[in-house]
Amino acid sequence: MRASATACSNIAFIKYWGKRDFDWNLPLNDSISMNLSAAVTTTTVEWDPALRQDEIYLEGERVLDDRGLRVSRYLDRIRADWYRMYARVASVNSFPAGTGIASSASGFAALASAALGAFGEDLPSEVEMTRWARRGSGSACRSIQGGFVEWTAGDDDESSFSQQFCPPDHWDLTDLVVLVSRSPKAISSSQGHRIASGHPFMAERQKLLPARILALKGALAQRDFQVFGEIVEHEAMEVQGIMLSGEPSALYLQPGTVSLLHAVRSWREEDGLPVYFTLDAGPNVHILCESKDAPELRRRIDKLAPRAEILENRAGPGARLHDDHLF
Repeated sequence: MRASATACSNIAFIKYWGKRDFDWNLPLNDSISMNLSAAVTTTTVEWDPALRQDEIYLEGERVLDDRGLRVSRYLDRIRADWYRMYARVASVNSFPAGTGIASSASGFAALASAALGAFGEDLPSEVEMTRWARRGSGSACRSIQGGFVEWTAGDDDESSFSQQFCPPDHWDLTDLVVLVSRSPKAISSSQGHRIASGHPFMAERQKLLPARILALKGALAQRDFQVFGEIVEHEAMEVQGIMLSGEPSALYLQPGTVSLLHAVRSWREEDGLPVYFTLDAGPNVHILCESKDAPELRRRIDKLAPRAEILENRAGPGARLHDDHLF
């Protein structure tokens, strides 16, 4: 009873920040994202009736802290509906976890796929798999399907799920993730959601989002990069404003982050290069462009931050099962 799965992380163009239900990970609003082809998690799950507790291994080391507890609590949900036995879980990332590249999205999408796939039965429908992934981490539901994905917030477990909006080959976009820092952030995304949910700006944000989402979907469908970029960059700064003004304040931006944001705007406004940025809950910067402009942007990033690691992403595939097991 063993299976392995790989899933991409994703970057939200319209952000998921703030929850209406923390147990079921129901968001305050719909969101839209792109899977990241170079930011992937691979997970192997083996259900073993001889085990007396779950064994969780992350990056080759057994974990007995809150990370392992979170995985075990998620497996409890599966045990409640499927088979009551413990599991051995191993997981590795191609990118640093806890730094604002949505490692929990790829992590729980891969975990859900491998854990259910290990039963040797047909997986639930793709939409139902997005619900299973969401129960572990909200943004994980957007990593089940490939390409550009829309998550419908819903108002209960049944109505909150994601669907593919456009396939990976719809638009040749590149997301250059510049790793400003590999250090775990001081305020986790889980904490950040709790802070944001009670923020006085959130009610007004919810009024503005339906029109913004509609405009972004139109720009994506028509591959209008200027409209797309303007919406995405504004959205990133709006959510950062909520993070910065929360109680406590989530100050994810670092000097290297701010330097890159200024550089992107200079390259666009002064040099005419079509490029925009977005941010997640962390210091690392997502620099968005059409793929034909990626080589020039990489040259400029290397000049500005010569020692920075860059993850070059296209629109990635959905979660998939495979036989390349970690143990």
